[in-house]
Amino acid sequence: MPTLLLTLFISCIRASVLPKSAQPTAAGSTYRALVAGSVGEQFRDVAKIAEVALKELAEDEVLVKVVYAGVNGGCETFRARGEFAFASNRESDSGFALGAEGVGVVAAIGSAVEGFAEGDAVCFVGSGFAEYTTAKARTLWRVPEPTAEMAALRISGLTACAMMEVTGQVKAGETVLVTAAAGGAGHFAVQFAKLAGCTVVGTCSSEEKARALCALGCDHIINYKTRDVGEALARLAPGGIDVVFEGVGGRMLQTALAHLKEDGRLLQVGYISEYPHNPDRAAETAAHDLETSSLFWKAETIQRGKQTIYGNAWPKDFAAVAGCKQRVLDLHASGQLAALVDEKRTFAGLESVADAIEYMLSGEAVGKVVVRIGDP
Repeated sequence: MPTLLLTLFISCIRASVLPKSAQPTAAGSTYRALVAGSVGEQFRDVAKIAEVALKELAEDEVLVKVVYAGVNGGCETFRARGEFAFASNRESDSGFALGAEGVGVVAAIGSAVEGFAEGDAVCFVGSGFAEYTTAKARTLWRVPEPTAEMAALRISGLTACAMMEVTGQVKAGETVLVTAAAGGAGHFAVQFAKLAGCTVVGTCSSEEKARALCALGCDHIINYKTRDVGEALARLAPGGIDVVFEGVGGRMLQTALAHLKEDGRLLQVGYISEYPHNPDRAAETAAHDLETSSLFWKAETIQRGKQTIYGNAWPKDFAAVAGCKQRVLDLHASGQLAALVDEKRTFAGLESVADAIEYMLSGEAVGKVVVRIGDP
């Protein structure tokens, strides 16, 4: 697994172990959090609200009051099921916390922490479905305000930047296909491809999503509910696709492979059509000859002739991604990178998280799905 992705998973897994009782802090002695006592079939089956004791901060840790939590349906599904990177959850005696990302304000800092102060707005990776979370100071992003858009940037924006610019090395003149282009990561990928000077083709499932993609500058939009994607690609890119940013899997993955140039690159960001929530996942998995789960979780790179398939296309060299954080923040601050947050449904409070995850997995959202956890 690439070092940066491993770092993200370690942060999530470390935070998913329920803290032992500790000394009260200025924030109080306990907080409410979604926790799981054991693994189960799906998130809703295992998630329960509990009062959790605040733990004493290590010298390099920061306590964050969560304002918005980002929703990553695949991550939460496999965490709840105790599969792949979350297999250790099956053996957990104390249960595990839930959530992978968010934004909030600093509530307290460890004795050796420098560069952060109480009240600072920060993005974090870790258990976001809680009123408070603890993170290593070095993993935090300082941001102007604890907004929903900032929550979208932390993992989804960074993922798109790292995969497109570092792994995929997209360049001017290339034709790029982004599947699930109006999704949490997909809409960022569209923008990074446009910033590189590419011609961008995006797939989506509704006219509402098509309008959002048009506003982002996507050159060609294919609503797969009303058009045949293969036929559309043959017309739009008769010479083939240079780079594919692919998060759907199944039939869409097979179509993308069929239209990938002889020396093209495919960047796998997920395989949502094959996740456990989909009753048609077996048919989707059978639509191609790749082992998508192994490709993703083992971060395999496959050569098919001159084609390169990057499973879970995070760069394997952490140092190569170091500049992506600031690039994402700078582009957003300058107005060159929009962060779309879904506005069709509003989710507030820990009680709404299971609904938010199922909504994200339904494919109806436009942009990133977030949950409002608390006030700054």
